[in-house]
Amino acid sequence: MVRSLTAGLVALFLAVGVSMPVSAQSNEEAVEAAKAASQEWLALLDADEYEATWEEGATFFKSKVSAEQWAAQIRQAHSSLGSFQSRSLVTARYTRSIPNAPEGEYVIAQYRATYGTQETVETVSLKKDQEEWRVAGYFVKPAGQQ
Repeated sequence: MVRSLTAGLVALFLAVGVSMPVSAQSNEEAVEAAKAASQEWLALLDADEYEATWEEGATFFKSKVSAEQWAAQIRQAHSSLGSFQSRSLVTARYTRSIPNAPEGEYVIAQYRATYGTQETVETVSLKKDQEEWRVAGYFVKPAGQQ
């Protein structure tokens, strides 16, 4: 059974930045930069670099979960999925807010992914943080599950 990954009121806050400043970006440019940051972070996740994803974490994220807690949670959830096979972007959208999260600029990216023989939906929330797009949340569930 796939376990959802959440901590506190907001999906776990993690960070991986891209070097492109976002202060003058249009919404379309913001989405593209956020998608690049998402893909970099997902590559760390796929390589089982859980501690590295925490090390790259935003201060807020680090204040909510320790490196050991994060690594244990993600390791447990991903071990139940099977080995990573493939992933494709389904949608990415820009928004000014998400429920139970600090105000700011966000991009929500959804991917269809296959782990072992299981189809899943991965949702990656990215937030403009210190002039870079950083992964702010990660949630995985079986495809077709509401």
